[in-house]
Order: sequence, then structure tokens, then C-alpha cells
Amino acid sequence: DWKRVSKDGTVRWLGGTFSPLADAQGRWHKVLFCGRDVTEEKETVTALSSEAQAIRRSQAVVEFDPTGIVLNANDRFLQLTGYLLEDIVGRHHKMFVETDFASSSRYAEFWLKLGRGEYDSGEYKRIGKDGKEVWIQASYNPILDPDGRCVRVVKFAYDVTPAKVANAEYRSKVEAISRSQAVIEFDLKGHVLSVNPNFTALMGYELEEVRGKHHKMFCDEATVNTPSYLAMWEQLAKGEHKSGEYRRLAKGGTEVWLQATYNPVFDLNGPRTICSNSRGRFWKPAMTQVPLGFSARL
Repeated sequence: DWKRVSKDGTVRWLGGTFSPLADAQGRWHKVLFCGRDVTEEKETVTALSSEAQAIRRSQAVVEFDPTGIVLNANDRFLQLTGYLLEDIVGRHHKMFVETDFASSSRYAEFWLKLGRGEYDSGEYKRIGKDGKEVWIQASYNPILDPDGRCVRVVKFAYDVTPAKVANAEYRSKVEAISRSQAVIEFDLKGHVLSVNPNFTALMGYELEEVRGKHHKMFCDEATVNTPSYLAMWEQLAKGEHKSGEYRRLAKGGTEVWLQATYNPVFDLNGPRTICSNSRGRFWKPAMTQVPLGFSARL
């Protein structure tokens, strides 16, 4: 292809051939150019190339043949796994997975699927050099020839290990609280969404008896009609923390006094749940958790 400038200064790309022409005596006397405007195709290829380079700069990239043999990898992939390029080229992808999974039918089907040209994506656990555990968010992209046959597979990935570890730690803490405390979940208006077994043991209600009902069912009528009770839910919805000693009613009207805290739980846009902890007479740890609402320990 040749870059040319038109009369108005516009850059055009021409694709074609220059053919010298001879006269009757065999002397070269002119050149014939046969070609066409390939500017649009050139710009498209350039844009795609730039996009591919941008992806390779920002993500870990590794290429395989259709059976899973490593062909190439970029620096980000090598940094992620701890290997040098010569350590992995020519070896099978199974070097990055646990032994049991590598010998499973599920893993074999994974590569058969890619070899058929089918795309795969998700979150994967992989093993780097010296047994380093790595969690990645990745896509495996079959590259097809004009006949639709897979000729290689390109994987784009980024490291989600820190987030995975943080989430596992968070879940462990939440589960530890739930095991030791009663948990009830409310929406932002105070309606029950869920309870844990400790809540059932403390208050005597099963989930189906309270789901969808308002927190006021655990209070006497005098409490529910006070301005402070209405204000409490308005304040919690605004993300304000509440704590104190509260009188509550278990199933059958049994009186329970609790030292409790109501803690709004936030997402990126504000309060989504309320978590309440409590101690008192007849106390067993009770914590209300609320997806998209409040979680309170009663």
C-alpha cells in the first residue's frame, strides 16, 4: 500500500501494482499503475491494531494453539504468573491449573470447546510459578481461519486475586458473626427480608412468619406510635448509626430487653442495609442483615 496526498490535501492510501511497459524496441518507456483506494480498509486495520495494542498493554495476554500449547505471552502475563517466556512456550496450559482439575473430564471438555471455536469467559483459579495461587477474570477467544477452523486461542486476563482474598475474608467475618449472633435483614423501610437460626432461637419466629412484615411486629403499640420510632427508621435510611437499650417482643409476647446497635451498611451510592447488634435479658446475639435495606441485631 502507498500513502498519497490528494489535491485538497487529504491523505489517501492506494493498493495496487506498478508495471513497467516496453515499446516496440523493448525499451521501458512508461509505467502503468493499476490499483484502488484502500483508505477505509487501512484505517480499519490501524484502528483494530491500536485497540489490540491497548488491550495487551493493560491486560495479561497469552496465546495457545487449539490444543492448549502455549505459543506466546506478554509481559503482564509473565509478571502475573512469575514465569519467564522460555519457561512456558511449548508447554500445555495444564501447567497453570491444579493437578486434579487438569486430569478431569471438565478440563478436557474446556479445550475441546475452545478447539471447536466456542468462546469461554469467567473467573478462574490458576497456579503460577512455585505454586503461587492466582485468581483471574479472563476470556478465552478462539481465532478462526476463513474456513471457520480454530487456529489459535488468545486469552485476555486481569488479576482479581486481591479482591478475591478480601471478599473471602469479608465472608468469613460475616459468617462468624452470623454463627454467634441472631441476624435479621430489613429493607430500607424496615420490612423483614431474612433471618438466621440464631434469630429464630431468640425470638421464636420462623422466616416465613416474619418475611415481608415490618420491624414494628417486634415492638409494642406504644413504642410504634412514638415520634422517636418513626424517626429511627428515617435516620437509619439516611445512613445514621443508632444504639441503645430497646424493649422488644418475641413470639407470644415475651418481653426481651436488648442493648442494641443499628448499623447502616453502605454500597457505593449510600445505605443499603442495617446491621443491629444487641445484648440484654434473654439475650442471644442477634444481628439483622438486609440486602438492599437494613440489618439489625435485636
